[in-house]
Amino acid sequence: MNRGWVWAIIGVVIGGAIGAFAFRQDPVRARRAEQPPAVTAPQAAETPEERELRHLSIAIRGAGGEIASAVLAESGWELGVELPRRTVRLEAVERDALRLFREIKRTGAPVAGIVLVTRTDELKDVYGHPLKNVAIARIRLSGATFERINWDGFEPKNFARVADELWLHDELQAQAAERMAQEAKGQGGSSQGGEEQSGGAGSSSS
Repeated sequence: MNRGWVWAIIGVVIGGAIGAFAFRQDPVRARRAEQPPAVTAPQAAETPEERELRHLSIAIRGAGGEIASAVLAESGWELGVELPRRTVRLEAVERDALRLFREIKRTGAPVAGIVLVTRTDELKDVYGHPLKNVAIARIRLSGATFERINWDGFEPKNFARVADELWLHDELQAQAAERMAQEAKGQGGSSQGGEEQSGGAGSSSS
């Protein structure tokens, strides 16, 4: 036999032995070679309801809120929403509620009703111990009321007039009473000032 052929056969055998040895020394590569290629499962298309809920979730989180419940009824979404870790100031609570309702409205999702609960960590018990997650306000709006309000022009202190249900913690009730007293005093002062101006004009003309 030709010596060239002999050496060629010997080279092939040695090369194969070296390759098999190296392959055995790399178990990860061997397992990868044995595994079939990964197949990506097709994702199910998002339903209109899932898209609405996703948009509502984004809007509520963007306003600092959390969804406590979301049920799709025939006329729209029945939502339970919470605003945690709020300050115990009436104007801030009203402003935060306005922002939240405005963002929900901008999603375009149909709303059958909303219950908003505002909570705080700033209160203490009678012994001075901090209280956590205390409810300080609850506002309920029916779907009809929610749709009727122009959220871009609404005055937040009017929640007491338009809400289907409004509950305030004693701390906020006191602030609401103080604001009403100040407004009444201001109106009384304006009325008295108007009467004095009217009287002065009458006396000067006589």
